[in-house]
Amino acid sequence: MIEQFEHLLRITELPHVNLHVVPADVGMHAGLAGAFILARTPDGGEVAHLDTPLRAHVTDRPDDVDSLQRRWENLRGEALPRRASRDLIKELAKSWI
Repeated sequence: MIEQFEHLLRITELPHVNLHVVPADVGMHAGLAGAFILARTPDGGEVAHLDTPLRAHVTDRPDDVDSLQRRWENLRGEALPRRASRDLIKELAKSWI
């Protein structure tokens, strides 16, 4: 487990990576509904990729993408800032030494 924490800390130093931790004390939050990815296409369109226990699903339907965008914004609102996220990961890593 310590290697995983160390890997997370290393990648947070990359210029294109922003890692934000949603603390456990937040309780139920939008991220618990499953993994998803939001992306913009070269032509400016938006697409979403969702992982479910049964299959992956890709959609470009505006209602679906908007719904996931709201979920993302809710998650960011619950998550710690970058520095606090790194500090929490460091603290958690110490507990595995």
